[in-house]
Amino acid sequence: MNDAAPAASTGAQPAAQPAAHPVAQFLRRLAPLPQDELDRFITAGRARCLRAGEPFCTQGQQQHEIAFILRGIVRYHVALPSGDEATKDFSFAGGFTVSFGSATRGVPAQVAISAVVATDLLVWPWSTMTTLYESSALWQRVGRLAAEALYVRKEQRELSFLLQSASERYQAMHQRFGTQIDQIAQHHLASYLGIRPPSLSRLKRALRA
Repeated sequence: MNDAAPAASTGAQPAAQPAAHPVAQFLRRLAPLPQDELDRFITAGRARCLRAGEPFCTQGQQQHEIAFILRGIVRYHVALPSGDEATKDFSFAGGFTVSFGSATRGVPAQVAISAVVATDLLVWPWSTMTTLYESSALWQRVGRLAAEALYVRKEQRELSFLLQSASERYQAMHQRFGTQIDQIAQHHLASYLGIRPPSLSRLKRALRA
């Protein structure tokens, strides 16, 4: 993304065309979907705004939904039998979010999803996606590539715990999250790294030294 300020304008801006919609841009990177299908999909989405900490998907939720993150950050987390909570991952603006493993298996959500900051979403029932995947080879390609990307991301995260030190995981996280890392609570970052908050504080001090 470009962080430069937009040029000043002396008049009203034209409405964004459907092809320029971030959902269309994302999906077009996966498959050359027809414009009319993209238009129908986007207009079928329901806008939803979450406050910081508000859940999009609760653990045990039966009705699955998928959302495109227009603005904000979401956190994937699981309640443990001990009563503690583990942070599994984060997603940022410009991508989709769903409790994917549970949705694809048709079981209650095992992973909860909550907003880290004020977050704007465009939401569809998960059944919309399954219907689209069955409708054409192009939508099947979208589903396949999305699943492959999630698998690779999951494998890389698992390998990071086997092959990297906490310091290396922290630096990789910082590179992936960029400046958005400052919007995430330290105890959630520590949980994501698999360490305690005091250990994260010591790690950050050591890297600054």
